[in-house]
Amino acid sequence: MNPSDPQRSVGDALIECLESIGAKVCFGVPGGQTIPLYAAARRTGFRHVLMRDERNAACAADAYARVSGRIGVCDATVGPGATNLVSGLAEAYASAIPVLAIVADVKTEREHLRVRGVASQAMEQQAMLQSVTKRVSRVHTPTGLRAVFSEAVRTAVTGRAGPVALEIPEDIFFAPAAAQPPVAADPDGGRWPRYGADPGSEDIASAAQMLAEAERPLILAGGGALSSREAAEVVALAERHSIPVVTSINGKGVIDEHHPLARGVVGVFGAVEASVALRQADVVLVLGSKFAQFNSFLWRLPSAAQRLIHVDSDGGELGRAIPASLAICADAGRTARRLREALDDRAPRPAWRIDPADCPGQPGTPDTDPRVAPEQVVAALSERADEGTILVSDASLASGWTASRYRVRGSGRLFLAPRGLAGIGWAGGAAIGAAFAQRERPGGRIVAVSGDGATSYWIGEVETAVRHQLPIIFVILNNAGFGWIMQGEKMLDIHPRSTFGPVDFAAMGRAMGARGYRAETIDEAIEAIDEAWTEQGPVVIDILTSEDASPSVDWGSIDPSAVSAFGAYGMG
Repeated sequence: MNPSDPQRSVGDALIECLESIGAKVCFGVPGGQTIPLYAAARRTGFRHVLMRDERNAACAADAYARVSGRIGVCDATVGPGATNLVSGLAEAYASAIPVLAIVADVKTEREHLRVRGVASQAMEQQAMLQSVTKRVSRVHTPTGLRAVFSEAVRTAVTGRAGPVALEIPEDIFFAPAAAQPPVAADPDGGRWPRYGADPGSEDIASAAQMLAEAERPLILAGGGALSSREAAEVVALAERHSIPVVTSINGKGVIDEHHPLARGVVGVFGAVEASVALRQADVVLVLGSKFAQFNSFLWRLPSAAQRLIHVDSDGGELGRAIPASLAICADAGRTARRLREALDDRAPRPAWRIDPADCPGQPGTPDTDPRVAPEQVVAALSERADEGTILVSDASLASGWTASRYRVRGSGRLFLAPRGLAGIGWAGGAAIGAAFAQRERPGGRIVAVSGDGATSYWIGEVETAVRHQLPIIFVILNNAGFGWIMQGEKMLDIHPRSTFGPVDFAAMGRAMGARGYRAETIDEAIEAIDEAWTEQGPVVIDILTSEDASPSVDWGSIDPSAVSAFGAYGMG
Protein backbone atom coordinates (compact mmCIF):
# COMPACT_ATOMS: atom_id res chain seq x y z
CA MET A 1 0.00 0.00 0.00
CA ASN A 2 1.25 3.48 -0.87
CA PRO A 3 2.58 5.17 2.33
CA SER A 4 1.01 8.45 1.20
CA ASP A 5 -2.46 6.91 0.60
CA PRO A 6 -4.95 8.87 2.75
CA GLN A 7 -7.03 5.68 3.24
CA ARG A 8 -4.25 3.97 5.16
CA SER A 9 -5.00 3.38 8.84
CA VAL A 10 -2.59 2.97 11.72
CA GLY A 11 -3.26 -0.77 11.28
CA ASP A 12 -1.65 -0.59 7.83
CA ALA A 13 1.27 1.38 9.19
CA LEU A 14 1.72 -1.19 11.95
CA ILE A 15 1.92 -4.04 9.43
CA GLU A 16 4.58 -2.06 7.56
CA CYS A 17 6.55 -1.68 10.78
CA LEU A 18 6.34 -5.42 11.46
CA GLU A 19 7.50 -6.30 7.96
CA SER A 20 10.38 -3.83 8.19
CA ILE A 21 11.99 -5.83 11.03
CA GLY A 22 11.48 -9.19 9.34
CA ALA A 23 8.44 -10.25 11.40
CA LYS A 24 6.49 -12.85 9.44
CA VAL A 25 3.57 -13.88 11.65
CA CYS A 26 1.34 -12.57 14.44
CA PHE A 27 -0.82 -14.69 16.76
CA GLY A 28 -3.94 -13.18 18.28
CA VAL A 29 -7.61 -12.91 19.13
CA PRO A 30 -9.54 -9.98 17.62
CA GLY A 31 -11.55 -7.32 19.38
CA GLY A 32 -13.50 -4.36 18.13
CA GLN A 33 -10.56 -2.07 18.83
CA THR A 34 -8.01 -4.15 16.85
CA ILE A 35 -10.05 -4.58 13.65
CA PRO A 36 -7.72 -2.22 11.70
CA LEU A 37 -4.78 -4.56 12.38
CA TYR A 38 -6.71 -7.59 11.13
CA ALA A 39 -8.01 -5.74 8.09
CA ALA A 40 -4.51 -4.58 7.16
CA ALA A 41 -3.04 -8.05 7.59
CA ARG A 42 -5.65 -9.58 5.29
CA ARG A 43 -5.32 -6.79 2.76
CA THR A 44 -1.53 -7.10 2.55
CA GLY A 45 -1.19 -10.86 2.93
CA PHE A 46 0.72 -10.60 6.20
CA ARG A 47 0.28 -13.90 8.02
CA HIS A 48 -1.99 -13.56 11.02
CA VAL A 49 -2.92 -16.70 12.95
CA LEU A 50 -6.35 -16.50 14.55
CA MET A 51 -6.09 -18.23 17.93
CA ARG A 52 -8.81 -19.42 20.30
CA ASP A 53 -7.41 -17.74 23.41
CA GLU A 54 -5.07 -14.80 24.02
CA ARG A 55 -2.98 -16.74 26.50
CA ASN A 56 -2.27 -19.35 23.85
CA ALA A 57 -1.41 -16.54 21.42
CA ALA A 58 1.25 -15.26 23.82
CA CYS A 59 2.60 -18.81 24.27
CA ALA A 60 2.73 -19.22 20.49
CA ALA A 61 4.66 -15.96 20.11
CA ASP A 62 7.08 -17.08 22.84
CA ALA A 63 7.79 -20.45 21.18
CA TYR A 64 8.05 -18.83 17.74
CA ALA A 65 10.77 -16.54 19.11
CA ARG A 66 12.66 -19.45 20.68
CA VAL A 67 12.70 -21.49 17.49
CA SER A 68 13.07 -18.74 14.85
CA GLY A 69 15.56 -16.48 16.63
CA ARG A 70 13.26 -13.52 15.90
CA ILE A 71 10.89 -11.59 18.12
CA GLY A 72 7.49 -13.23 18.51
CA VAL A 73 4.36 -11.13 17.97
CA CYS A 74 0.88 -11.46 19.45
CA ASP A 75 -2.14 -9.21 19.85
CA ALA A 76 -5.13 -8.75 22.12
CA THR A 77 -7.90 -6.27 22.63
CA VAL A 78 -8.40 -3.99 25.61
CA GLY A 79 -9.27 -5.24 29.12
CA PRO A 80 -10.25 -8.93 29.09
CA GLY A 81 -8.02 -9.51 26.08
CA ALA A 82 -5.08 -7.99 27.93
CA THR A 83 -5.77 -9.97 31.12
CA ASN A 84 -5.70 -13.22 29.15
CA LEU A 85 -2.22 -12.39 27.84
CA VAL A 86 -0.67 -12.13 31.29
CA SER A 87 0.23 -15.79 31.96
CA GLY A 88 1.90 -16.19 28.58
CA LEU A 89 3.82 -12.93 28.88
CA ALA A 90 4.90 -13.79 32.42
CA GLU A 91 6.51 -17.01 31.17
CA ALA A 92 8.34 -15.13 28.42
CA TYR A 93 9.49 -12.51 30.92
CA ALA A 94 10.87 -15.10 33.36
CA SER A 95 12.54 -17.07 30.56
CA ALA A 96 13.96 -13.95 28.84
CA ILE A 97 12.18 -14.46 25.51
CA PRO A 98 11.40 -11.40 23.32
CA VAL A 99 7.71 -10.99 22.53
CA LEU A 100 5.91 -7.93 21.16
CA ALA A 101 2.35 -7.84 22.49
CA ILE A 102 0.16 -5.41 20.56
CA VAL A 103 -2.61 -4.42 22.97
CA ALA A 104 -5.56 -2.16 22.27
CA ASP A 105 -6.88 0.40 24.76
CA VAL A 106 -10.00 2.52 25.17
CA LYS A 107 -10.40 5.75 23.25
CA THR A 108 -8.25 8.57 24.57
CA GLU A 109 -11.32 10.67 25.35
CA ARG A 110 -12.62 7.91 27.67
CA GLU A 111 -9.45 7.62 29.72
CA HIS A 112 -11.15 9.10 32.79
CA LEU A 113 -13.81 6.34 32.62
CA ARG A 114 -11.30 3.48 32.71
CA VAL A 115 -11.64 2.37 36.34
CA ARG A 116 -13.97 -0.61 36.95
CA GLY A 117 -15.11 -0.78 33.34
CA VAL A 118 -17.27 2.32 33.11
CA ALA A 119 -15.81 2.59 29.63
CA SER A 120 -16.57 -0.80 28.08
CA GLN A 121 -13.97 -3.46 28.93
CA ALA A 122 -11.62 -0.88 30.45
CA MET A 123 -9.33 -1.49 33.40
CA GLU A 124 -5.93 -0.40 34.70
CA GLN A 125 -4.21 -2.68 32.20
CA GLN A 126 -0.96 -0.77 31.89
CA ALA A 127 -0.06 -1.35 35.54
CA MET A 128 -0.92 -5.02 35.14
CA LEU A 129 1.19 -5.42 32.00
CA GLN A 130 4.16 -3.61 33.53
CA SER A 131 4.63 -6.46 35.99
CA VAL A 132 5.14 -9.06 33.22
CA THR A 133 7.00 -7.03 30.58
CA LYS A 134 10.21 -5.07 30.23
CA ARG A 135 8.20 -2.02 29.19
CA VAL A 136 4.73 -0.85 28.18
CA SER A 137 5.07 1.63 25.31
CA ARG A 138 2.04 3.70 24.33
CA VAL A 139 1.25 5.23 20.95
CA HIS A 140 -0.23 8.69 21.55
CA THR A 141 -0.50 9.88 17.91
CA PRO A 142 -0.39 8.25 14.48
CA THR A 143 2.76 10.21 13.74
CA GLY A 144 4.51 8.65 16.73
CA LEU A 145 3.84 4.99 15.82
CA ARG A 146 7.17 4.30 14.11
CA ALA A 147 9.33 5.71 16.88
CA VAL A 148 7.36 3.99 19.65
CA PHE A 149 7.34 0.69 17.73
CA SER A 150 11.10 0.83 17.19
CA GLU A 151 11.73 1.61 20.84
CA ALA A 152 9.54 -1.29 21.95
CA VAL A 153 11.25 -3.82 19.67
CA ARG A 154 14.72 -2.59 20.62
CA THR A 155 13.83 -2.99 24.30
CA ALA A 156 12.61 -6.55 23.74
CA VAL A 157 15.68 -7.86 21.92
CA THR A 158 18.55 -6.04 23.69
CA GLY A 159 20.18 -6.74 27.04
CA ARG A 160 18.26 -9.46 28.86
CA ALA A 161 15.56 -10.18 26.30
CA GLY A 162 11.91 -10.17 27.26
CA PRO A 163 8.37 -9.23 26.29
CA VAL A 164 7.14 -5.69 25.73
CA ALA A 165 3.63 -4.33 25.25
CA LEU A 166 2.73 -1.82 22.53
CA GLU A 167 -0.46 -0.13 23.69
CA ILE A 168 -2.63 1.56 21.03
CA PRO A 169 -5.86 3.38 21.96
CA GLU A 170 -8.90 2.66 19.81
CA ASP A 171 -9.07 6.14 18.30
CA ILE A 172 -5.39 5.92 17.27
CA PHE A 173 -5.91 2.46 15.75
CA PHE A 174 -8.75 3.75 13.56
CA ALA A 175 -7.08 7.05 12.68
CA PRO A 176 -5.60 7.68 9.25
CA ALA A 177 -1.92 6.83 9.18
CA ALA A 178 0.52 9.70 9.03
CA ALA A 179 1.84 10.46 5.55
CA GLN A 180 5.48 9.46 5.84
CA PRO A 181 8.22 8.04 3.61
CA PRO A 182 8.39 4.22 3.40
CA VAL A 183 9.69 2.48 6.51
CA ALA A 184 13.39 1.72 6.26
CA ALA A 185 13.91 -2.05 6.25
CA ASP A 186 16.05 -3.46 9.04
CA PRO A 187 15.98 -7.27 8.59
CA ASP A 188 18.05 -7.74 11.74
CA GLY A 189 15.80 -5.47 13.81
CA GLY A 190 13.75 -8.38 15.12
CA ARG A 191 16.61 -10.81 15.65
CA TRP A 192 17.76 -11.64 19.14
CA PRO A 193 19.93 -11.26 21.00
CA ARG A 194 20.48 -7.96 19.19
CA TYR A 195 23.90 -7.44 20.71
CA GLY A 196 26.19 -9.66 22.74
CA ALA A 197 28.98 -8.55 25.04
CA ASP A 198 32.50 -9.95 24.75
CA PRO A 199 34.17 -11.11 27.97
CA GLY A 200 37.18 -9.20 29.25
CA SER A 201 40.65 -10.62 28.63
CA GLU A 202 41.49 -10.78 32.34
CA ASP A 203 38.31 -12.74 33.06
CA ILE A 204 39.09 -15.17 30.25
CA ALA A 205 42.63 -15.68 31.54
CA SER A 206 41.35 -16.37 35.06
CA ALA A 207 38.62 -18.74 33.88
CA ALA A 208 41.02 -20.61 31.59
CA GLN A 209 43.46 -21.07 34.45
CA MET A 210 40.72 -22.47 36.71
CA LEU A 211 39.60 -24.93 34.02
CA ALA A 212 43.19 -25.97 33.25
CA GLU A 213 43.84 -26.75 36.91
CA ALA A 214 40.59 -28.66 37.41
CA GLU A 215 40.56 -32.43 37.81
CA ARG A 216 36.85 -32.73 37.11
CA PRO A 217 35.72 -29.69 35.09
CA LEU A 218 32.10 -29.53 34.00
CA ILE A 219 30.02 -27.22 31.81
CA LEU A 220 26.50 -26.37 32.99
CA ALA A 221 24.66 -24.76 30.04
CA GLY A 222 21.40 -22.91 30.56
CA GLY A 223 18.88 -21.18 28.36
CA GLY A 224 21.26 -18.25 27.91
CA ALA A 225 23.70 -20.54 26.10
CA LEU A 226 21.01 -21.55 23.60
CA SER A 227 20.00 -17.92 23.11
CA SER A 228 23.51 -16.92 22.06
CA ARG A 229 24.16 -16.60 18.34
CA GLU A 230 27.35 -18.57 19.00
CA ALA A 231 25.70 -21.44 20.90
CA ALA A 232 27.69 -24.01 18.89
CA GLU A 233 30.83 -22.73 20.63
CA VAL A 234 29.72 -24.43 23.84
CA VAL A 235 30.03 -27.84 22.21
CA ALA A 236 33.25 -26.80 20.45
CA LEU A 237 34.80 -25.93 23.83
CA ALA A 238 33.61 -29.18 25.38
CA GLU A 239 34.94 -31.30 22.50
CA ARG A 240 38.32 -29.58 22.24
CA HIS A 241 39.03 -30.02 25.95
CA SER A 242 36.96 -33.14 26.77
CA ILE A 243 34.69 -31.39 29.29
CA PRO A 244 31.38 -33.13 30.08
CA VAL A 245 28.22 -31.04 29.61
CA VAL A 246 25.05 -30.94 31.69
CA THR A 247 22.18 -28.54 31.08
CA SER A 248 19.24 -26.91 32.76
CA ILE A 249 15.82 -27.76 31.29
CA ASN A 250 15.86 -24.55 29.25
CA GLY A 251 19.40 -25.36 28.10
CA LYS A 252 18.42 -28.82 26.84
CA GLY A 253 19.46 -28.98 23.19
CA VAL A 254 22.73 -27.08 23.54
CA ILE A 255 24.43 -30.42 22.90
CA ASP A 256 23.13 -33.45 21.05
CA GLU A 257 22.14 -35.76 23.89
CA HIS A 258 23.58 -38.75 22.06
CA HIS A 259 27.01 -37.06 22.19
CA PRO A 260 29.51 -38.91 24.43
CA LEU A 261 30.09 -35.74 26.48
CA ALA A 262 26.39 -35.14 27.16
CA ARG A 263 25.28 -36.06 30.69
CA GLY A 264 21.68 -34.80 30.62
CA VAL A 265 19.53 -32.33 32.53
CA VAL A 266 20.26 -31.48 36.16
CA GLY A 267 17.79 -31.04 39.00
CA VAL A 268 14.52 -32.41 40.33
CA PHE A 269 13.14 -33.02 36.83
CA GLY A 270 16.41 -34.15 35.31
CA ALA A 271 18.67 -37.18 34.90
CA VAL A 272 20.20 -38.53 38.11
CA GLU A 273 23.55 -39.00 36.35
CA ALA A 274 23.67 -35.30 35.46
CA SER A 275 23.09 -34.15 39.02
CA VAL A 276 25.62 -36.62 40.42
CA ALA A 277 28.18 -35.38 37.89
CA LEU A 278 27.47 -31.77 38.84
CA ARG A 279 27.93 -32.61 42.51
CA GLN A 280 31.28 -34.33 41.86
CA ALA A 281 32.78 -31.61 39.63
CA ASP A 282 35.46 -29.44 41.19
CA VAL A 283 35.18 -26.53 38.70
CA VAL A 284 31.83 -25.71 37.10
CA LEU A 285 31.61 -23.37 34.11
CA VAL A 286 28.04 -22.07 34.12
CA LEU A 287 26.99 -20.58 30.78
CA GLY A 288 23.71 -18.67 30.87
CA SER A 289 21.84 -20.19 33.81
CA LYS A 290 20.10 -18.33 36.63
CA PHE A 291 19.97 -21.40 38.95
CA ALA A 292 16.23 -21.88 39.16
CA GLN A 293 14.98 -23.73 42.22
CA PHE A 294 14.22 -27.07 40.53
CA ASN A 295 17.46 -27.13 38.52
CA SER A 296 19.57 -26.56 41.62
CA PHE A 297 17.74 -28.63 44.26
CA LEU A 298 16.75 -25.56 46.24
CA TRP A 299 20.11 -23.87 45.43
CA ARG A 300 22.23 -26.79 46.77
CA LEU A 301 24.00 -27.40 43.45
CA PRO A 302 26.61 -26.20 42.71
CA SER A 303 27.75 -26.04 46.34
CA ALA A 304 29.97 -23.60 48.18
CA ALA A 305 32.73 -26.23 48.12
CA GLN A 306 32.98 -26.06 44.34
CA ARG A 307 34.73 -23.40 42.26
CA LEU A 308 32.11 -21.74 40.13
CA ILE A 309 32.65 -19.62 37.00
CA HIS A 310 29.32 -17.93 36.28
CA VAL A 311 28.79 -16.37 32.84
CA ASP A 312 25.59 -14.50 32.01
CA SER A 313 24.65 -11.62 29.73
CA ASP A 314 22.62 -10.15 32.59
CA GLY A 315 24.96 -8.95 35.33
CA GLY A 316 22.05 -8.92 37.76
CA GLU A 317 21.95 -12.74 37.71
CA LEU A 318 25.63 -13.20 38.59
CA GLY A 319 25.89 -14.53 42.11
CA ARG A 320 22.20 -13.78 42.81
CA ALA A 321 21.14 -17.32 43.73
CA ILE A 322 24.52 -19.07 44.25
CA PRO A 323 27.85 -17.30 44.94
CA ALA A 324 30.46 -17.49 42.19
CA SER A 325 34.26 -17.70 42.40
CA LEU A 326 34.44 -15.74 39.15
CA ALA A 327 31.56 -13.76 37.64
CA ILE A 328 31.66 -12.76 33.97
CA CYS A 329 29.01 -10.52 32.44
CA ALA A 330 29.12 -11.53 28.79
CA ASP A 331 27.48 -13.57 26.06
CA ALA A 332 27.69 -17.30 26.85
CA GLY A 333 28.66 -18.43 23.35
CA ARG A 334 31.28 -15.75 22.86
CA THR A 335 32.78 -16.61 26.22
CA ALA A 336 32.94 -20.29 25.29
CA ARG A 337 34.77 -19.39 22.08
CA ARG A 338 37.26 -17.20 23.89
CA LEU A 339 37.90 -19.92 26.46
CA ARG A 340 38.45 -22.51 23.74
CA GLU A 341 41.01 -20.21 22.12
CA ALA A 342 42.71 -19.48 25.46
CA LEU A 343 42.99 -23.20 26.28
CA ASP A 344 43.94 -24.28 22.77
CA ASP A 345 47.61 -24.90 23.55
CA ARG A 346 46.71 -27.35 26.30
CA ALA A 347 46.38 -30.96 25.20
CA PRO A 348 42.89 -32.39 25.77
CA ARG A 349 42.59 -35.15 28.33
CA PRO A 350 40.08 -37.99 28.57
CA ALA A 351 36.70 -36.82 29.83
CA TRP A 352 36.07 -37.84 33.42
CA ARG A 353 33.08 -40.00 34.25
CA ILE A 354 31.21 -40.73 37.45
CA ASP A 355 31.39 -44.14 39.11
CA PRO A 356 28.15 -46.03 38.35
CA ALA A 357 28.07 -47.07 42.00
CA ASP A 358 27.60 -43.39 42.93
CA CYS A 359 24.55 -43.06 40.71
CA PRO A 360 21.18 -44.11 42.15
CA GLY A 361 18.41 -45.27 39.86
CA GLN A 362 16.20 -42.93 37.86
CA PRO A 363 12.73 -42.53 39.41
CA GLY A 364 9.74 -43.69 37.40
CA THR A 365 6.73 -45.98 37.45
CA PRO A 366 6.61 -49.09 39.68
CA ASP A 367 6.66 -52.36 37.72
CA THR A 368 3.46 -53.41 39.48
CA ASP A 369 1.51 -50.38 38.26
CA PRO A 370 -1.14 -51.51 35.73
CA ARG A 371 -1.37 -48.14 33.99
CA VAL A 372 0.89 -46.98 31.17
CA ALA A 373 4.29 -45.74 32.37
CA PRO A 374 4.88 -42.17 31.10
CA GLU A 375 8.62 -42.77 30.77
CA GLN A 376 7.96 -45.55 28.26
CA VAL A 377 5.83 -43.20 26.18
CA VAL A 378 8.53 -40.53 26.18
CA ALA A 379 11.21 -43.11 25.36
CA ALA A 380 9.14 -44.19 22.35
CA LEU A 381 8.93 -40.58 21.17
CA SER A 382 12.67 -40.20 21.65
CA GLU A 383 13.41 -43.28 19.54
CA ARG A 384 11.39 -41.90 16.62
CA ALA A 385 12.67 -38.32 16.77
CA ASP A 386 15.20 -37.04 14.26
CA GLU A 387 17.21 -33.83 14.00
CA GLY A 388 14.18 -31.98 12.65
CA THR A 389 11.86 -32.93 15.51
CA ILE A 390 10.96 -30.30 18.08
CA LEU A 391 9.51 -31.51 21.37
CA VAL A 392 7.34 -29.01 23.24
CA SER A 393 6.69 -29.93 26.88
CA ASP A 394 4.09 -28.52 29.19
CA ALA A 395 4.90 -27.69 32.81
CA SER A 396 4.60 -29.87 35.93
CA LEU A 397 5.30 -33.62 35.62
CA ALA A 398 5.36 -33.49 31.81
CA SER A 399 8.54 -31.40 32.09
CA GLY A 400 10.06 -34.07 34.32
CA TRP A 401 9.28 -36.98 32.04
CA THR A 402 10.52 -35.19 28.93
CA ALA A 403 13.59 -33.53 30.47
CA SER A 404 14.85 -36.79 31.96
CA ARG A 405 13.76 -39.37 29.36
CA TYR A 406 13.69 -37.60 25.99
CA ARG A 407 17.07 -37.37 24.26
CA VAL A 408 17.43 -34.51 21.82
CA ARG A 409 18.96 -35.58 18.52
CA GLY A 410 20.90 -32.68 17.05
CA SER A 411 21.60 -29.33 18.67
CA GLY A 412 19.63 -26.12 18.90
CA ARG A 413 16.13 -25.15 20.04
CA LEU A 414 14.75 -28.65 19.63
CA PHE A 415 13.23 -28.85 23.11
CA LEU A 416 10.93 -26.20 24.56
CA ALA A 417 9.48 -26.05 28.06
CA PRO A 418 7.96 -23.30 30.22
CA ARG A 419 10.45 -23.27 33.06
CA GLY A 420 10.44 -19.52 33.67
CA LEU A 421 7.09 -19.30 35.43
CA ALA A 422 6.34 -23.04 35.08
CA GLY A 423 2.61 -22.59 34.59
CA ILE A 424 0.65 -25.48 33.11
CA GLY A 425 -1.27 -24.94 29.89
CA TRP A 426 1.68 -23.69 27.80
CA ALA A 427 2.33 -26.50 25.35
CA GLY A 428 -0.67 -26.22 23.02
CA GLY A 429 -0.11 -22.61 22.02
CA ALA A 430 3.66 -23.08 22.06
CA ALA A 431 3.44 -26.04 19.67
CA ILE A 432 1.56 -23.85 17.19
CA GLY A 433 4.20 -21.12 17.43
CA ALA A 434 6.98 -23.68 16.99
CA ALA A 435 5.22 -25.15 13.96
CA PHE A 436 5.02 -21.78 12.21
CA ALA A 437 8.69 -21.12 12.96
CA GLN A 438 9.55 -24.57 11.66
CA ARG A 439 7.77 -23.77 8.38
CA GLU A 440 10.45 -21.19 7.69
CA ARG A 441 13.17 -23.83 7.51
CA PRO A 442 13.35 -27.53 6.58
CA GLY A 443 12.03 -29.44 9.58
CA GLY A 444 10.04 -32.35 10.84
CA ARG A 445 7.39 -33.03 13.39
CA ILE A 446 6.37 -30.95 16.39
CA VAL A 447 5.53 -33.17 19.37
CA ALA A 448 3.66 -31.60 22.29
CA VAL A 449 3.64 -33.56 25.56
CA SER A 450 1.18 -32.48 28.23
CA GLY A 451 -0.70 -33.75 31.24
CA ASP A 452 -4.48 -33.81 31.09
CA GLY A 453 -4.78 -30.95 33.59
CA ALA A 454 -2.64 -28.73 31.39
CA THR A 455 -4.38 -29.87 28.22
CA SER A 456 -7.69 -28.46 29.43
CA TYR A 457 -6.19 -24.97 29.11
CA TRP A 458 -5.36 -25.28 25.41
CA ILE A 459 -7.41 -28.12 23.89
CA GLY A 460 -9.38 -25.67 21.72
CA GLU A 461 -6.20 -24.83 19.83
CA VAL A 462 -6.30 -28.27 18.20
CA GLU A 463 -8.80 -26.64 15.84
CA THR A 464 -6.19 -23.96 15.07
CA ALA A 465 -3.69 -26.70 14.21
CA VAL A 466 -6.29 -28.40 12.00
CA ARG A 467 -7.22 -25.15 10.25
CA HIS A 468 -3.57 -24.59 9.30
CA GLN A 469 -2.75 -28.31 8.86
CA LEU A 470 0.20 -28.11 11.21
CA PRO A 471 2.36 -31.24 11.71
CA ILE A 472 1.78 -31.47 15.47
CA ILE A 473 1.38 -34.66 17.49
CA PHE A 474 -0.35 -33.80 20.77
CA VAL A 475 0.54 -36.50 23.32
CA ILE A 476 -1.56 -36.35 26.48
CA LEU A 477 -0.40 -38.20 29.60
CA ASN A 478 -3.86 -38.63 31.09
CA ASN A 479 -3.91 -39.54 34.79
CA ALA A 480 -7.27 -37.81 35.37
CA GLY A 481 -5.94 -35.21 37.77
CA PHE A 482 -3.25 -32.73 38.70
CA GLY A 483 -0.36 -35.22 39.01
CA TRP A 484 2.12 -33.17 41.03
CA ILE A 485 -0.58 -32.13 43.46
CA MET A 486 -2.04 -35.64 43.76
CA GLN A 487 1.35 -37.04 44.70
CA GLY A 488 1.91 -34.36 47.30
CA GLU A 489 -1.56 -35.06 48.70
CA LYS A 490 -0.73 -38.77 48.84
CA MET A 491 2.39 -38.10 50.90
CA LEU A 492 0.40 -35.91 53.27
CA ASP A 493 -2.46 -38.44 53.41
CA ILE A 494 -4.99 -35.89 52.15
CA HIS A 495 -8.35 -37.16 50.85
CA PRO A 496 -10.05 -36.77 48.47
CA ARG A 497 -7.33 -35.90 45.99
CA SER A 498 -7.32 -33.41 43.13
CA THR A 499 -8.78 -35.74 40.51
CA PHE A 500 -11.13 -35.26 37.56
CA GLY A 501 -13.80 -37.31 35.87
CA PRO A 502 -12.79 -39.27 32.77
CA VAL A 503 -12.24 -37.23 29.60
CA ASP A 504 -11.65 -38.69 26.13
CA PHE A 505 -9.27 -36.15 24.59
CA ALA A 506 -8.88 -38.26 21.45
CA ALA A 507 -12.61 -37.90 20.79
CA MET A 508 -12.31 -34.15 21.34
CA GLY A 509 -9.48 -34.02 18.83
CA ARG A 510 -11.51 -35.94 16.26
CA ALA A 511 -14.44 -33.59 16.82
CA MET A 512 -12.18 -30.70 15.78
CA GLY A 513 -10.91 -32.47 12.67
CA ALA A 514 -7.67 -34.05 13.94
CA ARG A 515 -6.82 -37.74 13.93
CA GLY A 516 -7.41 -39.13 17.41
CA TYR A 517 -6.10 -42.23 19.17
CA ARG A 518 -6.72 -43.51 22.68
CA ALA A 519 -4.34 -45.93 24.37
CA GLU A 520 -4.79 -47.96 27.55
CA THR A 521 -1.59 -50.02 27.18
CA ILE A 522 1.97 -49.19 26.17
CA ASP A 523 1.58 -51.35 23.05
CA GLU A 524 -1.47 -49.32 22.01
CA ALA A 525 0.44 -46.11 22.75
CA ILE A 526 3.41 -47.17 20.60
CA GLU A 527 1.10 -48.22 17.76
CA ALA A 528 -0.64 -44.83 17.93
CA ILE A 529 2.71 -43.00 17.90
CA ASP A 530 3.87 -44.99 14.89
CA GLU A 531 0.69 -44.19 12.98
CA ALA A 532 0.83 -40.52 14.03
CA TRP A 533 4.34 -40.20 12.61
CA THR A 534 3.00 -41.05 9.16
CA GLU A 535 0.26 -38.39 9.27
CA GLN A 536 0.71 -34.97 7.69
CA GLY A 537 -1.64 -32.95 9.88
CA PRO A 538 -2.36 -32.76 13.62
CA VAL A 539 -2.91 -35.87 15.72
CA VAL A 540 -4.16 -36.24 19.30
CA ILE A 541 -2.97 -39.27 21.28
CA ASP A 542 -4.70 -39.69 24.65
CA ILE A 543 -2.81 -42.18 26.85
CA LEU A 544 -4.19 -43.39 30.19
CA THR A 545 -1.16 -43.17 32.48
CA SER A 546 -0.40 -43.92 36.09
CA GLU A 547 -1.42 -41.39 38.73
CA ASP A 548 1.32 -42.65 41.05
CA ALA A 549 4.28 -42.49 38.64
CA SER A 550 6.78 -39.71 39.34
CA PRO A 551 9.84 -38.44 37.46
CA SER A 552 10.96 -36.28 40.40
CA VAL A 553 14.50 -36.80 41.70
CA ASP A 554 14.73 -36.61 45.50
CA TRP A 555 17.76 -34.68 46.74
CA GLY A 556 18.08 -37.39 49.39
CA SER A 557 19.01 -39.87 46.65
CA ILE A 558 21.91 -37.60 45.67
CA ASP A 559 22.86 -36.75 49.26
CA PRO A 560 21.64 -39.46 51.69
CA SER A 561 22.41 -37.19 54.66
CA ALA A 562 19.58 -34.90 53.51
CA VAL A 563 16.76 -37.45 53.20
CA SER A 564 13.33 -35.85 53.63
CA ALA A 565 10.11 -37.58 54.59
CA PHE A 566 8.45 -35.80 51.69
CA GLY A 567 11.15 -36.45 49.09
CA ALA A 568 11.12 -34.13 46.09
CA TYR A 569 7.77 -32.74 47.26
CA GLY A 570 9.33 -31.22 50.35
CA MET A 571 11.23 -28.67 48.24
CA GLY A 572 9.48 -25.69 49.84
